[in-house]
Amino acid sequence: ISRVDPKMTKATHMGLYFCLLFAAALFQPSVGITCNEAGIRRDCGYVGIKEPECESKGCCWHPTQDHSPWCFFPNPSPMAYTVKNILKTMTGLQLNLDMNDTNSGPFGPPITPLTVIIDMETSDRLHVKIFDAKNQRWEIPTQFVPSPKPSIPAPSVTQYAVSTASVGERFWFAVVRSSNKETIFNTSGSFNSLIFEDQYLEISTALSDDANIYGLGEHICPLRLNKGGQTYTMWNYDTATPENLNLYGSHPFYLDLRSSAMAHGVFLRNSNGMDVTLNDNSLTYKVIGGVFDFYFFLGPQPEAVIQQYQEVIGRPHMPPYWALGFHQSRYGFKNVAALQDVVQKYAENQIPLDTMWNDIDYMDQYKDFTLDPNNYPQTELDQFVDQLHKNGQHYVVIVDPGIKNENGYKAYDDGVQAGVFTKNKNGQIFIGKVWPGNTAFPDFFNPGSFQYWQNQIQSLLKLVSVDGIWIDMNEISNFCNGQCTSADNDYVTTVKRLGFDPVNPPYAINNQGNHVALNTKTLDPDALHHGGVLEYNAHNLFGLTEAMATDYALRNLTGKRSFVLSRSTFPGSGRHTAHWSGDNHASFQDLYYSIPGMLNFQMFGIPLVGSDICGFIGATNEELCGRWMQLGAFYPFSRNHDDIHSPDQEPYLWPSVAAISRNILRVRYSLLPYYYTLFYYAHRAVVATGAGATVTRPLFFEFPADSNTYGIDKQFLVGNGLLVSPILEQGSTSVQAYFPQGKWYDFFTNATVSESGKETKQLDTPMDHIQVHVRGGVTIPMQEPGMTTEASRLNPYRLLVALDSQGASNGSLYLDDGISLDMSNSTLITFVSSTVSGKVTFLAQPDRKSG
Repeated sequence: ISRVDPKMTKATHMGLYFCLLFAAALFQPSVGITCNEAGIRRDCGYVGIKEPECESKGCCWHPTQDHSPWCFFPNPSPMAYTVKNILKTMTGLQLNLDMNDTNSGPFGPPITPLTVIIDMETSDRLHVKIFDAKNQRWEIPTQFVPSPKPSIPAPSVTQYAVSTASVGERFWFAVVRSSNKETIFNTSGSFNSLIFEDQYLEISTALSDDANIYGLGEHICPLRLNKGGQTYTMWNYDTATPENLNLYGSHPFYLDLRSSAMAHGVFLRNSNGMDVTLNDNSLTYKVIGGVFDFYFFLGPQPEAVIQQYQEVIGRPHMPPYWALGFHQSRYGFKNVAALQDVVQKYAENQIPLDTMWNDIDYMDQYKDFTLDPNNYPQTELDQFVDQLHKNGQHYVVIVDPGIKNENGYKAYDDGVQAGVFTKNKNGQIFIGKVWPGNTAFPDFFNPGSFQYWQNQIQSLLKLVSVDGIWIDMNEISNFCNGQCTSADNDYVTTVKRLGFDPVNPPYAINNQGNHVALNTKTLDPDALHHGGVLEYNAHNLFGLTEAMATDYALRNLTGKRSFVLSRSTFPGSGRHTAHWSGDNHASFQDLYYSIPGMLNFQMFGIPLVGSDICGFIGATNEELCGRWMQLGAFYPFSRNHDDIHSPDQEPYLWPSVAAISRNILRVRYSLLPYYYTLFYYAHRAVVATGAGATVTRPLFFEFPADSNTYGIDKQFLVGNGLLVSPILEQGSTSVQAYFPQGKWYDFFTNATVSESGKETKQLDTPMDHIQVHVRGGVTIPMQEPGMTTEASRLNPYRLLVALDSQGASNGSLYLDDGISLDMSNSTLITFVSSTVSGKVTFLAQPDRKSG
């Protein structure tokens, strides 16, 4: 074993062993009865099963009042891994496990022996990996999602302690917080501590009664997750944002905040399809492949948890400054004249606008890297984009992953010649169907794919000078269920295979809430990527790998920071791309859901995020669009976008919405120095007052000791200083706003609204207003707004200095050219205000080494 050092002294052994095992007395595995009604319930039946049939299957029956299965497998399972031996390593422990029952498990024979590596990587990060001791199984390649190496030797002092089963005992492990013995993760107890089969892995942890769980995306749901038996499925899928079902991206990460005001995070580094079920007293992973590769982050502040998480998955991309401006898009701009008309009307109505977007309308027969010669002729489009650039504005177009399989079409011919398309199980090019018809899909596992993709983007840039690329449909979305056998023949494979079966695995994850086949609206799971990698394993990685290739191409071709917007994401996507919440609906319900969605992606390491303002699907209305423009002006990524089947919804179409947009976007543009500084902090992991890994934040991030904030997801913070409380209900003209501890001022009037906080107020909020408040103690850099970010950056700066009850305030401002990859030519200015004997003293301190 490479990390076992035989030269370690007995004293070193004992010191490290004590750190890992001193909590063992707190965790001893329970000897559960065969049918433990209070234990973890692994479903053994189906909806509507009766007691006799359940018991005839050898399963347990006990009705409950919650969402737990009434018919469940015996718990704990008679199968159990036992600890064969324990080795001390330079960084922790290695446990070798054997199975005491080689009969078939619930979904196949158990894999044995197993190895468990426990690495104390840093003082606040623990790594626990469980894998097949004999055979290499699928794991995410480190070029896509990093896997940091532990420090050697292990840190002498840590925020955590680990205990495990002893030699000869049923395997379990537990992690506690050193300072207060709070349970972080505990697989002992009356449930299955570990199931490890070829296509089914299960592990559970006990949950504390005061656990508040956030994350486990991507789903449309409240910010704080439901612990009443709700299952959160991860399998990337193209669907129009239904509640609680698996969506475009997969993020197997959660943050747990306790009543102690301490938070921790758990990341499962696994790309396979999975179900994660939350019960009142437990959390259970059910995964259909790979290994258990856990990272634990000890915080203890919520922001610190996200910083530690990003040390593993990578820091967020630093966006170009113009990306923070306002964007207008529509699926259905018929021609260049339609684009020109929109830009002109924005100017006539004095509404700020930075970027115009094109959906697939600009393409020739919906083929990537082409222009429609009739509606988007190159000369006319070039002139339009040149004028945008003269205005200080920008242009972004969509690129879908599906390449029409048409001989003579350059993008297809180049892909065939380079051999970079995904293959079917027989080694032929996999054929799906998207907007242009039958299509092939690039395989970004192929070493030649990045250069192929760069070549195609270069050909697009020769046609028109786009400033950024929007990558959509990259779950991958497919109009067929798996391979299209012909243009009109869609199918779902249902034939069972002997042994390993990627198409119909023995455990069906809760895909779309109904266990639908894995190839539904996407590729067949037995499709092949470079090196023989199965789509079954790599499916959730496509959006990430496409974003990497697109980011790589734009940086290489332009020499500037890229702007990429991706619908499908995975941990690490934030290093390369922004995200929007997909095909939402023009409804007040989706207006609300845009807030927890935005806040979740801050935790997922993708801070440049927003939702389609005014709604994508369905007809919006004057009130909804006005309220959405008010809220959307505070999204990190702010774009109005709608569907071809919906009426136009540019904000100037209603006089009242035009006035709202004119005013609130001027507020946004005045705050861009503050937003940009927050993005710098997230990108560079700067340690400073108000700094963090997030741009917008849940209230509990700043006030973790205030339990009133734990469930709030109708308000949010921008950085540590601005509190946004929007109207989210139709017909409402007042909002109930909670003010955490501290002094709070009205952003628009500077009037004190709350002297000491920890109170809720009902605030009148007419149609032309949104509630925004400034936290005492925070200094916010601002700038006189212009009609574009380029114009704004030429205007004077000013500071909004909000004094706390002690007469103090702090803030900072990051400055660079807004576009260069090299950020060394930059300045970070720190502002400090204090009050002595009624006199306010102000200090500004520049640091020119900030880049």
